[in-house]
Amino acid sequence: MNTRTFHKQYTSSLEASRLVADDLVPFWQQLNVDLSIIGQMELCLVEVVNNVFEHAYGNTEGPLFDISSHLNHKQQLTIEISDYGSAMPKHILEDLPTADFVEPVADDPTTWLQSNRGLKIVQELTDTIEYTSTDKCNTFKLLKEAG
Repeated sequence: MNTRTFHKQYTSSLEASRLVADDLVPFWQQLNVDLSIIGQMELCLVEVVNNVFEHAYGNTEGPLFDISSHLNHKQQLTIEISDYGSAMPKHILEDLPTADFVEPVADDPTTWLQSNRGLKIVQELTDTIEYTSTDKCNTFKLLKEAG
């Protein structure tokens, strides 16, 4: 088992999710993570990093956030995304299992609004999603069986 850990700090921006994915996908490939798992976790990563930009930092470019990833002792791919902005309201993750997935409709702008669609995707594709928040740091932890 490879126990190397990826850790890097990024600057929040519209492009940040693509930069993070461009760094992490080759790292996961080096860990011999299954390609279908890599694809799923790349989508989850992009969703959470976009949420950091939009919600934690209010679409402000420049604040920092951290990404770390490794395979744990149970062969689960672990991804942690930490920001230093506004915390997510606690009820959002609590309500997620029963929330409806709202499909966006091209000619209905009311379906374009925030609907936790991204987090619903993350919930569906991961085995475990955890969120912790302290006075200074908010962290999403995603776990997925890598085998």
